Amino acid sequence: MIRNITLAVIVFAAALAYAQAVVGLAPSVDYLWLGAKWSQVPKFPGDVGVVTLSFYVSSQYVDVTISLDPKCGYVAPLEDVRLPSAGPGVVTANLKVLAYALNVTCPANAIFNARYKAVGGSLTDGVTKAEYVLLYVPPYPTYDVSARGTAYLGMPSRVTLVFKSPYSTASTATVQGQGVRVLSPSGQFSVNGTYAEVPLVVIADSPSASLVVSVQSRDWLGNPVLLTYTVPIAAAPAPPSVVYVSPTALSLNKYNKVNVTVQLPVEADGTAVITAAGAVMPQSSITIPISRGRGYAVLEVYPVSSVVTFTAQVTYQVAGVSRTEQISASAATQQTIGGLAKVEVRPPRLMAGVANNVTLSVSAPGAFNVSVAVANAAVDKPQPYYFGGVDKATAGLLVTPLSSQPVTFTVTVYHSAGTDQYTITLPVTSASIFTVIPTPSLVKSGGNRTVVVTVINSGDVAVQKAVVTISPATSNVVASTYTFQLGRVAPLESVLLPISFIVPATYSGAVAFTYNIIYTTELGTTGSSQGTFYLQALQSPAVNVTSVTVVPQFPEARRTFYISVTVVNKGFAPVTNLQVEASPPRGIRPVTAPIYFAGQLDPQQTANIPLSFNATAPGQYQIPLVISYTDQYGNFYTIPYTVTVTVSNGTRLFGPTRQGTPIQGGTGQLGLGGTPVVAGVAIAVAAAVVAVLYMRRRAKRA
Repeated sequence: MIRNITLAVIVFAAALAYAQAVVGLAPSVDYLWLGAKWSQVPKFPGDVGVVTLSFYVSSQYVDVTISLDPKCGYVAPLEDVRLPSAGPGVVTANLKVLAYALNVTCPANAIFNARYKAVGGSLTDGVTKAEYVLLYVPPYPTYDVSARGTAYLGMPSRVTLVFKSPYSTASTATVQGQGVRVLSPSGQFSVNGTYAEVPLVVIADSPSASLVVSVQSRDWLGNPVLLTYTVPIAAAPAPPSVVYVSPTALSLNKYNKVNVTVQLPVEADGTAVITAAGAVMPQSSITIPISRGRGYAVLEVYPVSSVVTFTAQVTYQVAGVSRTEQISASAATQQTIGGLAKVEVRPPRLMAGVANNVTLSVSAPGAFNVSVAVANAAVDKPQPYYFGGVDKATAGLLVTPLSSQPVTFTVTVYHSAGTDQYTITLPVTSASIFTVIPTPSLVKSGGNRTVVVTVINSGDVAVQKAVVTISPATSNVVASTYTFQLGRVAPLESVLLPISFIVPATYSGAVAFTYNIIYTTELGTTGSSQGTFYLQALQSPAVNVTSVTVVPQFPEARRTFYISVTVVNKGFAPVTNLQVEASPPRGIRPVTAPIYFAGQLDPQQTANIPLSFNATAPGQYQIPLVISYTDQYGNFYTIPYTVTVTVSNGTRLFGPTRQGTPIQGGTGQLGLGGTPVVAGVAIAVAAAVVAVLYMRRRAKRA
């Protein structure tokens, strides 16, 4: 009876197939692989993406499993897709895939496995198809943004914005300033490739200046991506422009050739209009060009007073912003020696507010006496001062100018041939000639910090030697008083002085240091310069991992276990974007997403972050964890951690079973063991019971 039933079924199936072929009901394609594509791309190594696998089947299949079997170590599927039935038509499956690396290609097998095929009202054997896939893991836009250069306070300055990316990405960016004005670029600009430098023109308004850089890009699927970075920049006062004249001593009653040099603090182009007070020139003013921050001219002047002052009206542009300064320099005039005696006074100029060492050299025939009277200055000798000698004599005076007005020396020489009298006028220049700039101007709170202090000679005379003292002016930092000895420092030359100090972890704000510079110029004058410079201390978080617990301690294969990560913020500033990311190896599958986002963690607070996994086979596994977070300034931090998990062999419902193995590409064999096997056995038993009942009912009817 059973054989007759089987024969009838076979004949019926053959007749149905023949009828479909005759009337054209059978499709031309029974199965077609449509490909794999990303529907959600991973954003960073260790992130989870979604791959969509598509198939076309002409029939309905029952108990369908769609999986991905990678043949590389770059990706790992987190799950298989189980469908009660699929088809006829297009079948799609979205699989979560863990990407260990980006911008790589991984060969893989896409496996379509169906236990049964529905034919009419009955089920036949299913099908297993394995398709070869080259799965490309696309890159995701990310950048490391920094600034190079110094922005001068109140002056347009050029700063270079540097973009670095591990992947070649095409993006657009905009820049906004915090404590700084961005003059150009004023809108969006392109950032292409793995490295790009973008020149900016900015004006710093605060010593604590930063740039907010917004980068707009698209991921591999064309979805918009917005990235924001906060980039601190160094800000410092702008050094002044200076004008030099040579020689500094001019002769009366004749034309003198004078070399005039104008030096700007930046490499800019402009013009300088030069006039001379106390002298006659062929023209009332002379205009000279300034190229790359420097202008030069040779003037012919005829002194008509004791001091000739050269004034330069400087106009220049920096990135389209005009700036005008008025600077001056003076030259002394000396009476042409007409008598037998010769008089020389050194140096040719004096420094205001300090004691100047002045040397008078007098030569005359035979024995002579000299009388010296000084006006508009305090002298360490009684007035008038007398000295003498034979043929030649020298005297030293300590002269302190009483104001910025020139100092006049009246020298009368009494010798055997008569009396000669000379009037010599020396100009007085300012004593404040130093500019002090700290680098970097931003330091992290907590720990020992080192800063290089740049001392620039902004004056027009060289410093022969100097002693620099730097002391802390903020009580919240721990610092010593530093003393440095300097040698010769030419005009516009700089000296680098390193200092170290300790900033408490709880402090955030300005750090002030005072400096005192006692110096001697090459003219023999001594002076001092005092001032204050500031640094900005920024608090950085201190997140530590206190414990990592595995529950149960020795998990069983094919059973869920948990990893609990406890972190504490030991710093004094909150952190944001706190998350733990796991990169499970083969044999360990996450039950939930392997990335847990905890958000903000306040100071002196702890957070417990749970992760759940399932081990497919016993063994000892190393599970890498990465704890990441950002501080209040947008800086990104990571803490790597590795958890060792020992998985034991567990007991099964039907006794011990051999360990499950992953599906091998092209074989079409499903692994044994685990819940899928139990479900398969139950289905088989149920099918057998239904078949027996069906056969008995047919036998009774017969």
